[in-house]
Amino acid sequence: MLRLSIFLFFLSTILNASGQKVIESYAPQTGLLQYGEGPRDFFPLNEKGYTLIMPENDRPLTGVIISLEDGRFDIKGARPQSLIHPQANSKGLVVLYVSTGIPVDLYFSENSLHYVDSILSTVFAKYTIPNKNIFFIGTMVAGHRALKYIEYCRTKKSRFQPDIKGVVLSECAIDWVRQWYECQKQVRDHFNDAQLFEGHLVTYLFKANLGDTPQTNLDKYLDFSPYSYFDTSMRHIRYFKDLAIRAYTFAPTNYWFSANGKGVNDSNYPDMSGIINELKVQGDQQAELIVFSNETRAKTDKMEIQSNTWNLVDKKELVDWVVARTK
Repeated sequence: MLRLSIFLFFLSTILNASGQKVIESYAPQTGLLQYGEGPRDFFPLNEKGYTLIMPENDRPLTGVIISLEDGRFDIKGARPQSLIHPQANSKGLVVLYVSTGIPVDLYFSENSLHYVDSILSTVFAKYTIPNKNIFFIGTMVAGHRALKYIEYCRTKKSRFQPDIKGVVLSECAIDWVRQWYECQKQVRDHFNDAQLFEGHLVTYLFKANLGDTPQTNLDKYLDFSPYSYFDTSMRHIRYFKDLAIRAYTFAPTNYWFSANGKGVNDSNYPDMSGIINELKVQGDQQAELIVFSNETRAKTDKMEIQSNTWNLVDKKELVDWVVARTK
């Protein structure tokens, strides 16, 4: 019975629902990831693998939307407004979620990038998906991962060499100099446990992986950040400036910028607006910023606003935007 259970666990599962074919292939991992100095500061590793969602009919595939995760994508548990595959599949777009299995994976190690590259190559070949019109979507940390993988491809490290046309960012921290200072403030202020935990987590991860702070070695942080306001050379923008890039953010001046000890630099708004503005300066005519206003979420729990920016996105309009940029 145990052997049968293990076999079924490793076997890819195929589910059919609402005109989509869902293929899930994951493997469990043993081990722990240390995220702090305490004796119990460890995360168990997540499952690694992928979830592929394809149109059920035999219509031609027009492109692929990819999200880079750090664990199994919970398609059943996700809020309906967060899902993009119903609209994407109806337009002939495949949706693929890839997980490295590493919690809070910021791609410090190129092993994660190599793994993503190999999974994409395998999945595209196995399911006869054309390598064309590839768009990445990245909410929160997944946006950082998408930009790091694009940089990996543009520096000719990818064996697969995907035909990337664009990327969609939603409330992403990508300026890790700004984020590091925000986290130091979170630890100093200790307004709530969530902020304190994030502050300690980011501080530890960067200390463990880079061995420095922005104060002791700014260049390490600028090299790691896909975009940074503090990078006067804008060294990474060249990797993105020919892409169609859309960034979504929420800038609630009556909350994030005036409560809980936060200022403008204690949100992801500067990162989202900053990279789009810099792309425009560099000549990218396909870069655009969408800012949700206070009125957009006037009746919601404001503590959830930033993390739920993706839920505000009109998925049908976004998919139409993607389709209009396919060739």
